[in-house]
Amino acid sequence: MAQAGRAAAQPRQKLTVSYIIRGENEPDHRGGINSLCYDKYNKRLYSAGRDGIIRGWNISTVQQKRNDIQLEGHTDWVNDVIVMDKGRHLLSGSSDTSLKVWGAQCGQCKASLRAHRDYVRTLAYAEAAKVAVSAGLDSQVLFWDVE
Repeated sequence: MAQAGRAAAQPRQKLTVSYIIRGENEPDHRGGINSLCYDKYNKRLYSAGRDGIIRGWNISTVQQKRNDIQLEGHTDWVNDVIVMDKGRHLLSGSSDTSLKVWGAQCGQCKASLRAHRDYVRTLAYAEAAKVAVSAGLDSQVLFWDVE
């Protein structure tokens, strides 16, 4: 019961914050791997991880178990990754509901696309038509003009 002249106290909201602290040169994913994609143009294997990172593995150094590129920008699991434009770009889909276009050589995010309302689960690329396709848990199949 509120005292006269004072507003009733609002119930406190619980806020949870978590941080992941990792080493500068972390060779492996911190969680499971959702997808693998081979880039025949650059001879690189990409792994999409539950840690939100895409790692590129130079096929000639796989025996040494070292990745040579890390693509970071998603805030949740990366569920799929595909190669586009003859190895010039990558497209990734994530549980953060976004798709990201990456420069395969520089490792920089070139564009972030948001059209899905739920997790993006799978991707495909039709090279002849230059069309990428994404599908997710929102039951949408979306077509993207790569040009």
